[in-house]
Amino acid sequence: MFKDGDFESFRENYHHFIKMASPETSLEEMFYEAMDALGEHDDVVDYSLMQLNKGSGDYETHMIELLKALSRQERYYEVINFSDHLMEEKLPQGFRIEIAAIRHQAKKAIDELQYRRNGDSDEEERSGEEDIDLDEMSHQEILRMFSTFADEKDIRYKDFVLEHLENISDKDIVTFMLLYLKEIGYNQKVRHHKFDEPAEVVPADLPSLEEITLMKDVEPEVIDELESRAPQIVSEAALLMTSHAIFSYPKEPDFKAEELVEGYLQYILDLLNMDHPYTAGSDVYQWIDEMERLVTTSET
Repeated sequence: MFKDGDFESFRENYHHFIKMASPETSLEEMFYEAMDALGEHDDVVDYSLMQLNKGSGDYETHMIELLKALSRQERYYEVINFSDHLMEEKLPQGFRIEIAAIRHQAKKAIDELQYRRNGDSDEEERSGEEDIDLDEMSHQEILRMFSTFADEKDIRYKDFVLEHLENISDKDIVTFMLLYLKEIGYNQKVRHHKFDEPAEVVPADLPSLEEITLMKDVEPEVIDELESRAPQIVSEAALLMTSHAIFSYPKEPDFKAEELVEGYLQYILDLLNMDHPYTAGSDVYQWIDEMERLVTTSET
Protein backbone atom coordinates (compact mmCIF):
# COMPACT_ATOMS: atom_id res chain seq x y z
CA MET A 1 0.00 0.00 0.00
CA PHE A 2 2.80 2.38 0.90
CA LYS A 3 4.76 1.69 -2.29
CA ASP A 4 1.58 2.17 -4.33
CA GLY A 5 0.96 5.54 -2.68
CA ASP A 6 -2.29 4.34 -1.09
CA PHE A 7 -1.53 6.22 2.11
CA GLU A 8 -5.08 6.24 3.48
CA SER A 9 -5.31 2.44 3.39
CA PHE A 10 -1.79 2.22 4.77
CA ARG A 11 -2.76 4.46 7.69
CA GLU A 12 -5.86 2.43 8.52
CA ASN A 13 -4.01 -0.88 8.42
CA TYR A 14 -1.07 0.59 10.34
CA HIS A 15 -3.32 1.55 13.27
CA HIS A 16 -4.85 -1.93 13.17
CA PHE A 17 -1.41 -3.56 13.14
CA ILE A 18 0.05 -1.66 16.09
CA LYS A 19 -2.79 -2.90 18.30
CA MET A 20 -1.31 -6.38 17.86
CA ALA A 21 2.42 -5.69 17.85
CA SER A 22 4.89 -2.86 18.41
CA PRO A 23 6.03 -1.45 15.06
CA GLU A 24 9.68 -1.44 14.04
CA THR A 25 11.33 1.93 13.42
CA SER A 26 11.24 1.44 9.64
CA LEU A 27 7.46 0.97 9.71
CA GLU A 28 6.98 4.02 11.92
CA GLU A 29 9.06 6.05 9.48
CA MET A 30 6.74 4.92 6.69
CA PHE A 31 3.77 5.96 8.82
CA TYR A 32 5.20 9.43 9.33
CA GLU A 33 5.93 9.77 5.61
CA ALA A 34 2.36 8.70 4.78
CA MET A 35 0.89 11.20 7.24
CA ASP A 36 3.05 13.92 5.77
CA ALA A 37 1.86 13.06 2.26
CA LEU A 38 -1.75 13.27 3.48
CA GLY A 39 -1.07 16.60 5.22
CA GLU A 40 -2.26 15.20 8.54
CA HIS A 41 0.24 17.00 10.71
CA ASP A 42 -2.07 17.08 13.74
CA ASP A 43 -2.04 13.27 13.77
CA VAL A 44 1.76 13.26 13.54
CA VAL A 45 2.02 15.59 16.54
CA ASP A 46 -0.43 13.49 18.58
CA TYR A 47 1.17 10.17 17.65
CA SER A 48 4.77 11.28 18.20
CA LEU A 49 3.92 12.83 21.58
CA MET A 50 2.11 9.67 22.63
CA GLN A 51 5.10 7.51 21.67
CA LEU A 52 7.54 9.84 23.43
CA ASN A 53 5.44 9.82 26.59
CA LYS A 54 5.21 6.01 26.48
CA GLY A 55 8.94 5.68 25.82
CA SER A 56 8.05 3.43 22.91
CA GLY A 57 10.07 2.97 19.73
CA ASP A 58 12.98 5.10 18.58
CA TYR A 59 13.20 8.35 20.57
CA GLU A 60 15.16 10.26 17.92
CA THR A 61 12.71 9.36 15.15
CA HIS A 62 9.67 10.48 17.15
CA MET A 63 11.30 13.74 18.24
CA ILE A 64 12.48 14.68 14.75
CA GLU A 65 9.05 13.96 13.29
CA LEU A 66 7.37 15.95 16.07
CA LEU A 67 9.53 18.99 15.33
CA LYS A 68 8.98 18.68 11.57
CA ALA A 69 5.20 18.44 12.05
CA LEU A 70 5.16 21.48 14.34
CA SER A 71 7.13 23.39 11.70
CA ARG A 72 4.64 22.44 9.00
CA GLN A 73 1.90 23.77 11.27
CA GLU A 74 3.92 27.02 11.52
CA ARG A 75 4.29 26.53 15.28
CA TYR A 76 7.82 27.86 15.01
CA TYR A 77 8.24 29.15 18.54
CA GLU A 78 7.37 25.72 19.92
CA VAL A 79 10.00 24.22 17.63
CA ILE A 80 12.62 26.62 18.93
CA ASN A 81 11.71 25.99 22.56
CA PHE A 82 11.79 22.22 22.09
CA SER A 83 15.10 22.46 20.23
CA ASP A 84 16.74 24.69 22.83
CA HIS A 85 15.89 22.26 25.60
CA LEU A 86 17.17 19.32 23.57
CA MET A 87 20.43 21.05 22.65
CA GLU A 88 21.23 21.43 26.35
CA GLU A 89 21.41 17.64 26.61
CA LYS A 90 24.26 15.39 25.54
CA LEU A 91 23.01 14.15 22.17
CA PRO A 92 24.53 11.91 19.48
CA GLN A 93 26.20 13.96 16.75
CA GLY A 94 23.79 13.07 13.95
CA PHE A 95 20.73 13.75 16.10
CA ARG A 96 22.13 17.10 17.24
CA ILE A 97 22.76 18.13 13.63
CA GLU A 98 19.17 17.31 12.64
CA ILE A 99 17.77 19.26 15.60
CA ALA A 100 19.96 22.27 14.76
CA ALA A 101 18.79 22.20 11.13
CA ILE A 102 15.10 22.17 12.06
CA ARG A 103 15.63 24.97 14.56
CA HIS A 104 17.49 27.03 11.96
CA GLN A 105 14.62 26.65 9.51
CA ALA A 106 12.10 27.68 12.18
CA LYS A 107 14.14 30.77 13.01
CA LYS A 108 14.32 31.70 9.33
CA ALA A 109 10.56 31.27 8.99
CA ILE A 110 9.93 33.58 11.96
CA ASP A 111 12.26 36.19 10.47
CA GLU A 112 10.46 36.01 7.13
CA LEU A 113 7.07 36.42 8.79
CA GLN A 114 8.33 39.47 10.66
CA TYR A 115 9.63 41.02 7.45
CA ARG A 116 6.29 40.50 5.73
CA ARG A 117 4.45 42.08 8.65
CA ASN A 118 6.78 45.07 8.39
CA GLY A 119 5.87 45.50 4.74
CA ASP A 120 9.20 44.30 3.36
CA SER A 121 8.03 41.97 0.62
CA ASP A 122 11.14 42.09 -1.56
CA GLU A 123 12.66 38.81 -0.43
CA GLU A 124 15.44 38.86 -3.02
CA GLU A 125 16.99 41.98 -1.53
CA ARG A 126 17.41 40.43 1.88
CA SER A 127 20.95 39.40 2.63
CA GLY A 128 19.93 36.49 4.84
CA GLU A 129 22.99 37.19 6.97
CA GLU A 130 21.80 39.72 9.51
CA ASP A 131 21.21 37.29 12.37
CA ILE A 132 24.19 34.97 11.81
CA ASP A 133 26.90 35.26 14.45
CA LEU A 134 29.45 32.45 14.07
CA ASP A 135 31.05 33.32 17.40
CA GLU A 136 27.80 32.46 19.17
CA MET A 137 27.29 29.14 17.37
CA SER A 138 28.63 25.69 18.20
CA HIS A 139 30.64 23.69 15.69
CA GLN A 140 27.65 21.48 14.92
CA GLU A 141 25.32 24.45 14.45
CA ILE A 142 27.75 26.03 11.99
CA LEU A 143 28.22 22.72 10.19
CA ARG A 144 24.50 22.19 9.77
CA MET A 145 23.92 25.79 8.74
CA PHE A 146 26.36 25.60 5.82
CA SER A 147 25.03 22.16 4.93
CA THR A 148 21.54 23.69 4.78
CA PHE A 149 22.84 26.53 2.60
CA ALA A 150 24.15 23.92 0.13
CA ASP A 151 20.82 22.06 0.12
CA GLU A 152 18.82 25.24 -0.44
CA LYS A 153 21.15 26.67 -3.12
CA ASP A 154 20.17 30.14 -1.90
CA ILE A 155 22.40 32.71 -3.62
CA ARG A 156 21.76 35.26 -0.86
CA TYR A 157 24.47 33.65 1.29
CA LYS A 158 27.21 33.83 -1.37
CA ASP A 159 29.01 36.88 0.00
CA PHE A 160 28.76 35.59 3.56
CA VAL A 161 30.33 32.24 2.60
CA LEU A 162 33.06 33.88 0.53
CA GLU A 163 33.89 36.24 3.39
CA HIS A 164 34.38 33.42 5.91
CA LEU A 165 35.72 30.56 3.78
CA GLU A 166 39.41 31.39 4.01
CA ASN A 167 39.25 31.95 7.77
CA ILE A 168 37.64 28.63 8.69
CA SER A 169 39.89 25.62 9.22
CA ASP A 170 37.33 23.02 10.34
CA LYS A 171 37.55 20.50 7.54
CA ASP A 172 33.93 19.37 7.56
CA ILE A 173 32.60 22.94 7.61
CA VAL A 174 34.88 23.93 4.72
CA THR A 175 33.48 21.01 2.72
CA PHE A 176 29.90 22.24 2.97
CA MET A 177 30.95 25.81 2.20
CA LEU A 178 32.60 24.58 -1.00
CA LEU A 179 29.59 22.42 -1.83
CA TYR A 180 27.34 25.45 -1.36
CA LEU A 181 29.45 27.49 -3.78
CA LYS A 182 29.38 24.56 -6.23
CA GLU A 183 25.59 24.32 -5.99
CA ILE A 184 25.11 27.99 -6.85
CA GLY A 185 27.56 27.66 -9.76
CA TYR A 186 30.27 29.99 -8.41
CA ASN A 187 32.95 29.91 -11.15
CA GLN A 188 35.78 31.99 -9.73
CA LYS A 189 38.79 30.76 -7.76
CA VAL A 190 38.42 30.61 -3.99
CA ARG A 191 41.04 29.85 -1.36
CA HIS A 192 40.46 27.48 1.52
CA HIS A 193 42.56 25.78 4.17
CA LYS A 194 42.67 22.04 4.72
CA PHE A 195 45.50 19.87 5.98
CA ASP A 196 47.63 22.90 6.89
CA GLU A 197 48.14 24.17 3.34
CA PRO A 198 46.01 26.74 1.48
CA ALA A 199 44.50 25.56 -1.79
CA GLU A 200 42.64 27.30 -4.59
CA VAL A 201 39.73 25.73 -6.43
CA VAL A 202 36.90 26.78 -8.73
CA PRO A 203 33.77 25.51 -6.92
CA ALA A 204 31.70 25.12 -10.08
CA ASP A 205 34.30 22.67 -11.41
CA LEU A 206 34.36 20.49 -8.29
CA PRO A 207 32.69 17.07 -8.21
CA SER A 208 29.75 16.45 -5.93
CA LEU A 209 30.44 14.54 -2.73
CA GLU A 210 28.85 11.44 -4.26
CA GLU A 211 31.21 11.58 -7.26
CA ILE A 212 34.53 11.38 -5.42
CA THR A 213 36.40 8.06 -5.42
CA LEU A 214 35.75 7.23 -1.78
CA MET A 215 31.97 7.47 -2.19
CA LYS A 216 31.55 6.30 -5.79
CA ASP A 217 34.05 3.44 -6.06
CA VAL A 218 35.21 2.48 -2.56
CA GLU A 219 32.18 2.56 -0.28
CA PRO A 220 29.93 0.29 -2.44
CA GLU A 221 32.66 -2.37 -2.65
CA VAL A 222 33.38 -2.26 1.08
CA ILE A 223 29.71 -2.39 2.05
CA ASP A 224 29.05 -5.26 -0.35
CA GLU A 225 31.82 -7.31 1.27
CA LEU A 226 30.80 -6.42 4.83
CA GLU A 227 27.21 -7.47 4.20
CA SER A 228 28.44 -11.06 3.98
CA ARG A 229 31.25 -10.91 6.54
CA ALA A 230 29.97 -8.51 9.21
CA PRO A 231 26.42 -7.28 8.51
CA GLN A 232 26.12 -5.89 12.04
CA ILE A 233 28.69 -3.20 11.24
CA VAL A 234 27.44 -2.10 7.80
CA SER A 235 25.67 1.12 8.86
CA GLU A 236 28.58 2.19 11.08
CA ALA A 237 31.06 1.46 8.29
CA ALA A 238 29.05 3.54 5.83
CA LEU A 239 29.01 6.42 8.31
CA LEU A 240 32.75 6.09 8.86
CA MET A 241 33.56 6.30 5.14
CA THR A 242 31.11 9.15 4.56
CA SER A 243 32.67 11.17 7.37
CA HIS A 244 36.12 10.54 5.90
CA ALA A 245 34.90 11.70 2.49
CA ILE A 246 33.52 14.90 4.03
CA PHE A 247 36.80 15.63 5.82
CA SER A 248 39.04 15.03 2.80
CA TYR A 249 36.85 16.72 0.13
CA PRO A 250 37.75 18.00 -2.43
CA LYS A 251 41.22 16.45 -2.22
CA GLU A 252 41.26 12.87 -3.42
CA PRO A 253 43.41 10.33 -1.50
CA ASP A 254 46.68 9.46 -3.21
CA PHE A 255 45.66 5.81 -3.59
CA LYS A 256 43.82 3.67 -6.08
CA ALA A 257 40.26 2.66 -5.32
CA GLU A 258 41.18 -1.00 -4.89
CA GLU A 259 43.88 -0.07 -2.36
CA LEU A 260 41.34 1.90 -0.34
CA VAL A 261 38.82 -0.94 -0.48
CA GLU A 262 41.46 -3.32 0.90
CA GLY A 263 42.46 -0.75 3.52
CA TYR A 264 38.95 -0.06 4.80
CA LEU A 265 38.09 -3.75 4.98
CA GLN A 266 41.22 -4.44 6.98
CA TYR A 267 40.69 -1.41 9.23
CA ILE A 268 37.03 -2.16 9.97
CA LEU A 269 37.46 -5.89 10.50
CA ASP A 270 40.49 -5.23 12.70
CA LEU A 271 38.26 -3.08 14.89
CA LEU A 272 35.95 -6.08 15.27
CA ASN A 273 38.88 -8.42 16.00
CA MET A 274 37.71 -10.64 13.15
CA ASP A 275 39.94 -12.88 11.06
CA HIS A 276 40.16 -11.74 7.45
CA PRO A 277 42.39 -12.04 4.37
CA TYR A 278 42.92 -8.29 3.79
CA THR A 279 46.34 -6.65 4.01
CA ALA A 280 46.57 -3.02 2.96
CA GLY A 281 49.70 -1.00 2.46
CA SER A 282 50.88 0.70 5.63
CA ASP A 283 50.47 4.16 4.07
CA VAL A 284 46.82 3.41 3.16
CA TYR A 285 46.07 2.08 6.64
CA GLN A 286 47.78 5.10 8.18
CA TRP A 287 45.70 7.48 6.04
CA ILE A 288 42.46 5.82 7.13
CA ASP A 289 43.54 5.89 10.77
CA GLU A 290 44.44 9.58 10.48
CA MET A 291 41.05 10.39 8.94
CA GLU A 292 39.30 8.62 11.81
CA ARG A 293 41.42 10.49 14.35
CA LEU A 294 40.46 13.82 12.75
CA VAL A 295 36.76 12.91 12.74
CA THR A 296 36.85 11.76 16.36
CA THR A 297 38.71 14.89 17.44
CA SER A 298 36.14 17.09 15.68
CA GLU A 299 33.22 15.28 17.35
CA THR A 300 34.67 15.86 20.80
